Amino acid sequence: MLTYHQVMTTDLTLLTTAATQWDAAAKDLEAVQKTYNSQVRNVGIDEQWQGVARTFAQIANTRTYEQYSAAAKEARAIASLLRDAHGQFVELRNKMKSAIADAAKEDMKIDENGKATWTKRDDPGVKNDPDAATAIPKAESAWTQHIADIVQQFDDADQGVKLALAAATQDSDPNDGIDHGFNAKAEGDIEKVEGRRFAELAKENSGGHSDAKALAEMQRLVRDNSHNVEFSQTLLNELGPKGTLLFSNRLNENSNNSDEATKSSSLSIEKGLATSLATATNSPNSAFYEKWREGMRSAGVDVVDDHQKVQIKGYQSLVTLMSHGKGFSPGFVTDLGDDMIAAEKKNPGIWDMPSGKHLAGPPKWLARDPLDGLLDIASRDPKTAEKFLDPGPDGKGDRLKYLLHDRNWNTRYELTGNYSHPDMDQFRKVEDPDARKGLAKAIEAAATGHQPGESAKMGAAHTESQARVMHQTVESLNGKFGDHLPANLRTPIARTITDYATDTHEILTGQNSNYGYEGGRQSIWTKDGNSHMAVAQESLIRVIRGVSDDPKNFSLIYNTERAHSADILAGMPDRPGRSNVEWDVPSRDVGTAFGALNAIGADTIMDKQDARKAWADDVARYGYHLGGAPVTGLPVIGDVAQRTIDAAAYDWSKDIKNLADEKARGDLAKDWTKDTASVKDLIDASAKQRSIDPTDPDRPHYNDVKQMRQEAEQSYAASRNKALTYLRPN
Repeated sequence: MLTYHQVMTTDLTLLTTAATQWDAAAKDLEAVQKTYNSQVRNVGIDEQWQGVARTFAQIANTRTYEQYSAAAKEARAIASLLRDAHGQFVELRNKMKSAIADAAKEDMKIDENGKATWTKRDDPGVKNDPDAATAIPKAESAWTQHIADIVQQFDDADQGVKLALAAATQDSDPNDGIDHGFNAKAEGDIEKVEGRRFAELAKENSGGHSDAKALAEMQRLVRDNSHNVEFSQTLLNELGPKGTLLFSNRLNENSNNSDEATKSSSLSIEKGLATSLATATNSPNSAFYEKWREGMRSAGVDVVDDHQKVQIKGYQSLVTLMSHGKGFSPGFVTDLGDDMIAAEKKNPGIWDMPSGKHLAGPPKWLARDPLDGLLDIASRDPKTAEKFLDPGPDGKGDRLKYLLHDRNWNTRYELTGNYSHPDMDQFRKVEDPDARKGLAKAIEAAATGHQPGESAKMGAAHTESQARVMHQTVESLNGKFGDHLPANLRTPIARTITDYATDTHEILTGQNSNYGYEGGRQSIWTKDGNSHMAVAQESLIRVIRGVSDDPKNFSLIYNTERAHSADILAGMPDRPGRSNVEWDVPSRDVGTAFGALNAIGADTIMDKQDARKAWADDVARYGYHLGGAPVTGLPVIGDVAQRTIDAAAYDWSKDIKNLADEKARGDLAKDWTKDTASVKDLIDASAKQRSIDPTDPDRPHYNDVKQMRQEAEQSYAASRNKALTYLRPN
């Protein structure tokens, strides 16, 4: 292991000096070869010398001539390796100097052993700081480790140079009868040599036992080179798709069934291998890319290892490997997805896996559904997810439609228990418990432009492709599932709906021509660079109902609409005009939106039957600013709107509890006025922000606020009834 002192003091110019001398040696060897060819070799091949001796002389002369060529090749390779080493070492030394300079800015001094010491330990203020005793050593340790990490990188590079120089000086043909011959195939690129070495070790360790020394060397190789294109493409070419997958499976087995040291090293290697895959496939226009993709089309649908109890397909292993990495290009992910979809259409049931107590199930580490696993990977980069799922301006991209509407997600076999009836099916196909988790994350990332699970932003702007994904998602979900969505889709779709709070509000009110009123439009619309979904009102209401079986989802959407409504009320003029239109219209819209949402709550309660009270209680528990556990993920709103929300003292969840009570009494469709209290309270809170007392008939503008409540109540009733006809047409 190199030391910090060696890293900082070694004369690196000696490498370029030696490289120049090796280049000169190559020229000298070629000059001698030329002389040998004209003055020695030609004598043995002219017509004046005949017989057996001439034949043996020709063989010997040819080998000698070839050795001159090999020697020159080897010399030039060594020169190239030394220059490559010089470049790497200079870059790393500059990195070290930069780190030292950064440390100095924080008053850290790095000694000759690479240890960091804070230079202001003796300052009076420090001595009186009670936190200094722990903070200073912690900071010193962090900087010392940072310096040590760069020394490790230097040592990794040094080991790579050593490996490459040793490989360059190997006899390229040990069976030609010449002891210690020169290397006619010497490689002058350090990373290519290291890539071949990794592949060699991977092949040796793809069987039953993994050698600790080999694992340690592979760790060093990927730690030093996984971001290098030459290394990555070389090792993947040497292993080939199937060899790569076989080795990846071995690493996964090590990570789950070995001692701690083997687990740790195997996980580290797999992460590096996944990074190399991302590096190697970053450019879709390279010859390597096309060759690798073509090979994977074959290996992806074949069984990786025939000796395993459960026959794992190549794409399952590939996605498992990719799950350990990051930085995969959108083009690579999209191409892989297209190839998997093509494989599914050609061979339905290709990913089918056994499950159940008496079946040999797949290993836990496996991406059982590789397409869904790939979508999970795509979701880590919203741009990648967007590219994959966007139907396009002409609507011809059908990946999202296939995934939401056409794909058969039953990928697992389980026993039926019909043991006494031989004529009956002994197995049935069911959905995997994790079905659509990757799809849900990808939709959220693609439609919002941010990572799954991040909080929405009020008034968030969306690109055309994001809005297209959202538009088709809502329409496809309604067309396929109606108001009962698969469980794994619900929460991500609910979060995505909140990111489209403005669109949701306008669609629920049904009065905006840009959205096609209640009926919606066939496609999105865009203004000033901000694109909007324009789905049918019925589709959106049914999808919101579909996610609302989880009370937390309903609370999130309800609270988001509440925040958006507060924002709308905050944007009204401070005082009404003569006709009150600028106050009445927003009030009607707010009432309409909440009428639809409370209808969804009513429908959920009717479906829940005995569990209706528990559902309503859970909705209440996720109340916003009103006790219990506040809902996370709510969009940020303006100060006035937030003050309006804070001033609205009525617990809106009581309206939902009223729905449950009404259902219990059998008069859910009659006593709807009790469910409007939260809407009226929001209007009153908005009035208070304008210094208007909504409770005193003698105060100015009391009747204006009263009219707002009346407008909201009427529109609430109409909207609630309409929404219920969408959800309960009979």
